[in-house]
Amino acid sequence: MTTIAIVFATILGPILAVWASEIRQQRRQLRERKEWVFRTLMSTRGAKLRSDHVEAINNIEFAFPRKSCISVEDARSLYRKHLRHPDSISQDQATSQAWARKLNDLFAELLFQMSLDLKVPFSKSEITEESYHPDAYIFEELMSKQIKMLALEVLKNERSIKVEPILTRENMKELYIGQHIFSQLANQKKEEENK
Repeated sequence: MTTIAIVFATILGPILAVWASEIRQQRRQLRERKEWVFRTLMSTRGAKLRSDHVEAINNIEFAFPRKSCISVEDARSLYRKHLRHPDSISQDQATSQAWARKLNDLFAELLFQMSLDLKVPFSKSEITEESYHPDAYIFEELMSKQIKMLALEVLKNERSIKVEPILTRENMKELYIGQHIFSQLANQKKEEENK
């Protein structure tokens, strides 16, 4: 009987050790994915148009599986639904501001649910406080948005691009005189080199 137990332990011991190691590694990888998403969203919460912020938003489902993170999934679903709401592109300032306020509230709730899942002590007020980002980032985002809107207006044929000729008769005379003087100077230089 003891020989059977020894053989059984000899065969199953290493298999169980490898299995336990795999489970620990999978749990560690899941924790690292969750932390990356949470850390990225926290650090970019003041610059939501940055590509790493968008990437983290799109990785929430992968890092926080629906079955085990129901509250995170609910908050993510509400946030993503609000992102696609037509008011997000409204030209009316009051509508746009109301949409942005609700977006920030939903985003804070999403981060709060993630912090609870990760057992990281963050309050909603800590989450809603603006993170540091230089004014140049805000200016860059606004300029980028404005350029895109203007380009779209041009493409929709709602705005025209002003085109002015560079060469006028006066400019052409100046250009001709300039070319004439340049060619005379070049000829003089050649003559001097030939001497």
